[in-house]
Amino acid sequence: MMSNYVQALKNFSTNARMYLAFSFLTSLYVGMASVIFNLYIIKLGYNEQFLGLIISATMIATGVFAFPAAQVCDRIGSKKSLLVSCILSSIVSFLLYILTGQEWLLLLSLLSGIVSTVPTIIAAPFMVENSTAEDRIYLFSFNFALFVVATVMGMAIGGYLPQVWSSVFGVDGGNILSFRYTLYASLAVSVVSIIPLFFLREKKKVCVEAPKLGSMIKELAASNVVKRLVTISCLIGFGAGLIVPFFNVYFSKMLSASPGQIGLIFALAQASMAVGAMAVPFMVSRIGKVKTVSLTYLMSIPFLIVLAISTNLYVAGAAYVLRMLFMNMSVPISNSFSMEIVHSEEMASVSSLTSMGNYIAIAVSSFIAGILMSYGSYLLPYAATCLFYLAAAVLYFRFFRKYEDGHREPARTKAAVGQ
Repeated sequence: MMSNYVQALKNFSTNARMYLAFSFLTSLYVGMASVIFNLYIIKLGYNEQFLGLIISATMIATGVFAFPAAQVCDRIGSKKSLLVSCILSSIVSFLLYILTGQEWLLLLSLLSGIVSTVPTIIAAPFMVENSTAEDRIYLFSFNFALFVVATVMGMAIGGYLPQVWSSVFGVDGGNILSFRYTLYASLAVSVVSIIPLFFLREKKKVCVEAPKLGSMIKELAASNVVKRLVTISCLIGFGAGLIVPFFNVYFSKMLSASPGQIGLIFALAQASMAVGAMAVPFMVSRIGKVKTVSLTYLMSIPFLIVLAISTNLYVAGAAYVLRMLFMNMSVPISNSFSMEIVHSEEMASVSSLTSMGNYIAIAVSSFIAGILMSYGSYLLPYAATCLFYLAAAVLYFRFFRKYEDGHREPARTKAAVGQ
């Protein structure tokens, strides 16, 4: 098992290795910030409804900008696109961490969603273009495992740093200043993550030419594969948006967990996902990609129910870890599979459309969840998420089982894909 990964790593291109370094550092930053940011907003005196509005603003900006981001990538190349977006993202994040007014927080959340879109939509096409068919599943799995490991480290550090700042500056570990200093530390990592991007070697059409909006809509209407991929992405997005952005607030307010405990629980969950990501290719070799994705989705639901109804921090923490493991361990497989069942000239548009659908769905459901939770209704969002995940698991199997052996839809004309 491990020897296969070692050999694959040796075969990775320079671009793939530099992207993995960038992905690791970016994930470290995300892990540190994700534990604290929502708690920071609550500490500023805002409630879950406003938090849901901020999350919704970020997600909808990311979703709406997915298509323009693909066009920008096509015009200036993947390297410049990543550099510009990451530099702007660092600037916006800095302002987001120092300004506290409602208007500023909403505006900067929108801008944050916009500038963070490029790394999201470029990831899958970039890795496909910079890998061979033999190494591809290992590159996707390795990237996901690095993401998980870095996020584990980031969440553990992010949860622990408020205690460090409380000792250094003599403030309460739950004080707003300790949260803000932690966000500053995460921002430093974000700046460092830009360095590997300078070593990327631009390849012609790494970002596949993005079709015009009208052509993209026609393609969506004409392609069963694309419609099905977007449907699954939206279902997962609706379910995730109802609960995932609020997990740290849920543990803090409902189970009285400290930032350190939340960071530890989140880190353990991410660590379990790393194990799952490394093992999932061998699960695929036995039951296939489609069954693996559907089965892992289904296996997450019982633990989500336990998490929703438990009043014990340790039981809820264990349920959270297992829910995160099963719901996310097949992500590299589903991402890789979605690129394999479409034609090469369609990869950018498919990546854009699925990202757009997912983020807009998260935006809508997180806004609704924020309103519900501000009135004390935490159980309803969890129940709805179970239904969305169940639908996604069943439909994924029904939609894609015939594509397991490399079947694709017949190629459409160039006009149909906007070229």
